Amino acid sequence: MRSVGIRMALLLLVASLLACALCGCTAREKKVLLVFSYHAEYTWHAEEARGTQEVLKREGIAFEKFYLDTKRHTSVEWKQQITAEAKERIKEYDPALVMVFDDNACDLVAQHYVGETLPFVFCGVNADPAEYGFPAQNVTGVLERPDFVGSAELLQKLVPGVKEVALLTDDSPSAHGFIEGFADMALPVEISEIHTTNSFEDWQAKVGQLQSEVDAIGLFTYHTIRKQGEEQSMSPDELLQWTLENSVLPEFCPLDFAVEGGALCGVALSAYEQGNIAAEIAVRILEGEKPADVPVAIPEATRSMVNAGRAAALGVVMDEGTLEGIELVD
Repeated sequence: MRSVGIRMALLLLVASLLACALCGCTAREKKVLLVFSYHAEYTWHAEEARGTQEVLKREGIAFEKFYLDTKRHTSVEWKQQITAEAKERIKEYDPALVMVFDDNACDLVAQHYVGETLPFVFCGVNADPAEYGFPAQNVTGVLERPDFVGSAELLQKLVPGVKEVALLTDDSPSAHGFIEGFADMALPVEISEIHTTNSFEDWQAKVGQLQSEVDAIGLFTYHTIRKQGEEQSMSPDELLQWTLENSVLPEFCPLDFAVEGGALCGVALSAYEQGNIAAEIAVRILEGEKPADVPVAIPEATRSMVNAGRAAALGVVMDEGTLEGIELVD
């Protein structure tokens, strides 16, 4: 009897392994399509991709990237065209799961699949996810909640006299999602104005006007701004450098690439960590968990950053006490 029991157990094990092989039920046999809102050179995306790829490669999961490129190309016609191409790529690639990065990929792609069987994991979403129908039975992910309050507090630590600030940002879905959260913020400074624009000439005029009106400038995204007569958005690095060269006001921004690019300070989220967490969620789903059973994650900002070169240019003096826990970049 014992030998019969052993044989039955072995037969069941073989049948289970065969069934698993036929249905591809392990995460290592799945493939994932990564749909990015913007372009590959966009610093935030590069870090999100690095964090995501680290997990997927570790798990032996195949993946492919698709870029919507909607920061450099902002027209309605482009968005319609690239959305159709993204849907076609999903059909052709036939992934087991799709990851979408930042708001435009949610708006243009993911929300059209809400309630279907194909699972989606979002990453870096600024808006209220309910705007896209998230979370849903097949959708969960990671929210991006930049620490504007902490960034303003860090600015006041560096420049104690700052009381009134203006927020200057591009006119993009990410910016609007960020601005919507202001109602819930207990800010240590007064926001005298929130100015959104996609015009470089308007941005230039506003920076000049603010020099005599506020104590500091808060920045968010500045990647969909175009020069007059041009269809493609200008280089964000060029825009930031122009701003720094034509302003004597201290800047703060809750995005690491802005401080690394020259803005004075910010308490920043890690795009790498966002991608890492989103990929871990994707693995859980590929291994059998239902998206509806995986809570939406909201990572905290972890990098208190000061640009040493900008601090020197503005005459900001920092002692050892001020620098405690702060990452200096230049």
